[in-house]
Amino acid sequence: GLLIGSGCALFPLGWDSEEVQQTCDNSSDQYELGSCQIGWAYYCTGAGAASAMLLCTWLACFAGKKQKHYPY
Repeated sequence: GLLIGSGCALFPLGWDSEEVQQTCDNSSDQYELGSCQIGWAYYCTGAGAASAMLLCTWLACFAGKKQKHYPY
């Protein structure tokens, strides 16, 4: 989750490349996309990374707890 989240955070650093500027009317810069828009997959990836971190942390909290032994 942390690696995917950091990848989503660092992804906009490449928006000042020549290819992105040609596509977005030469108005893009780092963390500023210009006339282009971010797709739904980027937001889903960020939400998935956040969900994975929360879920894994929550499950790790209960992993060390001793389970009750039932007599049957």
